[in-house]
Amino acid sequence: MTPQDPEAGQVPENLPGLTDPQELREFERRMAFVRVNELDRNPDLVTGDFDFPHLQRIHAYILQDVYPWAGEPRRYGQETMAMGMPHCRAEFLDAEIRRVFTAIDRHRPSPDDRDAAIVTVADHWGELTGVHPFRDGNSRSQRLFFDRYLRQSGWALDWTQIDASAVHAARHVAMATVDSSYLAATLRPGIHRLGEVPTGTLIATQDTRDASRSVEIFRAMIDHKRAGRTADTFTLFPRETSAETPA
Repeated sequence: MTPQDPEAGQVPENLPGLTDPQELREFERRMAFVRVNELDRNPDLVTGDFDFPHLQRIHAYILQDVYPWAGEPRRYGQETMAMGMPHCRAEFLDAEIRRVFTAIDRHRPSPDDRDAAIVTVADHWGELTGVHPFRDGNSRSQRLFFDRYLRQSGWALDWTQIDASAVHAARHVAMATVDSSYLAATLRPGIHRLGEVPTGTLIATQDTRDASRSVEIFRAMIDHKRAGRTADTFTLFPRETSAETPA
């Protein structure tokens, strides 16, 4: 997060002119839900070839009602962090964006091999998590981006079969360790052939990530990895009801 992030107790510039961080968080959640729902129902509202401008258009659409900088990458001094780790510094964003999106373009999900397809997406998503190109809204926009990226190769994710808190944790394990196997393992239960997944699972699971549980899972995954164990032997602990965070 940035020093101006509402979760840090300060309020960034916003279109409705809200000055209370809690009010801004709630407004952002509501409006992003509306916009993601529109994109989920009508993918043609934002199209592209899975390059960075495509992600920018998705981000700009989702947060168009909230921030004047929606769709714009972070600038110098706008640093962010998660799980106690800093994301890519703003001055290095251009180079890192080029590197990650070159790989996203060149190494696309296999249309034939289910496991290879999800491993490819996990590799790219782990890298993009570390880049964190926008001040806010990265998780929402990346989730929709990679959902569509898989669909282009003939696969679809049933998000109701995927633990959103574990995905967030595993993305940051990939960022911390350059090991995306935990993310692949977390996404794997949801991948199916296109046409086998009911419509609306992405929006049905919007805002279901539990922030504190994500931190606990992240620590558990790191400990599991440090003990020399592999992602396929990691077991999630049961979900508990607590505060939700935008996914």
